[in-house]
Amino acid sequence: MKDMVETDEQQSDRIQLQLNSQPITNTSSNTSPQQNSFNSALKSQSRSSDGKAAAEDSVPFIDRETSEEMEQNRDSGSPPDRLNLVYLIVLLHGIGMLLPWNTFLTIGTDYYVNYKFHNVSSDEYYKSNFFNYLTIFAQIPNLLLSFMNLFVVVSGGLYRRIYFTLSVIVGLCLVTVAMIYFPTDNWTFGFFVFTMATVVLLNSASGVYQNSIWGLVADFPGSFANAIVIGNNLCGILMVVLYILIVVLVRANTALAASIYFMIALFTVLLCIVSFHFLPKLRFYKYHVEKAARARESNGTNILHEEETGEATVQRKMMHPSAKTYIAIFSEVCRQLFDVWLVFFVTLALFPTVLLNVKMGEVSPFIYNQKTSEILNRQLTIFLNFNLFATIGSWLAGYFHWPSPEYLSLPIAFRLVFLPLFWFCNYQPESTIRQFVFIYNEWAFIILIALMALTHGYWSSLSMIYAPKHVDDSKSQIVGMMSGFFLVLGIASGILFSFVEPCIVCAFENFLSLF
Repeated sequence: MKDMVETDEQQSDRIQLQLNSQPITNTSSNTSPQQNSFNSALKSQSRSSDGKAAAEDSVPFIDRETSEEMEQNRDSGSPPDRLNLVYLIVLLHGIGMLLPWNTFLTIGTDYYVNYKFHNVSSDEYYKSNFFNYLTIFAQIPNLLLSFMNLFVVVSGGLYRRIYFTLSVIVGLCLVTVAMIYFPTDNWTFGFFVFTMATVVLLNSASGVYQNSIWGLVADFPGSFANAIVIGNNLCGILMVVLYILIVVLVRANTALAASIYFMIALFTVLLCIVSFHFLPKLRFYKYHVEKAARARESNGTNILHEEETGEATVQRKMMHPSAKTYIAIFSEVCRQLFDVWLVFFVTLALFPTVLLNVKMGEVSPFIYNQKTSEILNRQLTIFLNFNLFATIGSWLAGYFHWPSPEYLSLPIAFRLVFLPLFWFCNYQPESTIRQFVFIYNEWAFIILIALMALTHGYWSSLSMIYAPKHVDDSKSQIVGMMSGFFLVLGIASGILFSFVEPCIVCAFENFLSLF
């Protein structure tokens, strides 16, 4: 019986080989009517497929990757994301990764400069340039640790790194809250040094945390990368609303306001830890992590050496991608990484430093008094305006993918026009007297902020979605971490460029004065 089966299989193979070897032009005469019908259908399907491909190629701005990704997401082997729990957890981490740092930025003037350093002369360099120091001590460690996180092999991979860095952030938040009620009047410079050390540690941990999260979500559909960007922007909205409620409307004292801010940041980070503990127990998470891990292991690009799947930790062969592997992957996605960098460079070159130095007209009485009105005006027209429209832009990127990855660099590069547009507003940095201002209208300034924020949210989400999907699953995690590094690089370079912008404006003023 076995020989008979094998003979039948061999005979079937020979018949199929003969059919395949027949010339197409003779098909109708040498085959049965059933075979003719089959071949006709096959050729019709081939022509239809070729015509469809040609039609797609004729419309270059259609994102073909989107439909392919949707088909992959509907893979019968992929369980559903029940109640969108994985998506919501990723969104929460998008908020949590920026909340502690945004707390320092939001209350820096009220708490540190005006409260803790109230008895320090304004001539003291560390008081008058507090935010310059804050930015430098925050972004440089963040950038360096994000870069190192690409290459350093740690047992436990991204899972253990995220747990560790979140624990460090919790400890630093607790220390910061304790220092609010610790008397520092007699050692203000020592407290300044202590604060900068805290900022270095916080942003070092935050850099590894952000970079690891980006690497983790690279294993998932593109909407999950978008969830992080939406969470980042929602974090900004949350901080503005808290500032208006606590400082402006409730008018809480500075120490109490600072305590509330840091306790909210602490509570959010604790929620991130708890949610991350339950994340590996979800079937949707386990499926995508295991699928990507198998692809990386087969291609020698596995840097997540252990996959936590809730039931057990799956041990995998430890691999360290070579420098040649990193260079090869970078060469594949260098344009996508440039897009990520440029989006954040343009935005951070303007927001918030340049925008805060644009002098608007007289502020009308709003609530309580002139000072409160000015504070509200700034919070509403700049911070809330920017974060709201950035969130809308990120949300839109979840539904519309335009243009396709090949052409994404064009609109992102066009955003460079926002730099001179805001310089043409009544931008007056310190020690700069403007004679040539082209945009006086306050509403024009507000609309420009909304447009800049909307394009930032949309293009930043799209660039972060496209980058990991430009390569196969075995490389997506490394590309996700590279994207996180170039995001931080864009932020750091944009902030550093904001220190140069006053010189550019002064040179522009001097040039126009010649005429």
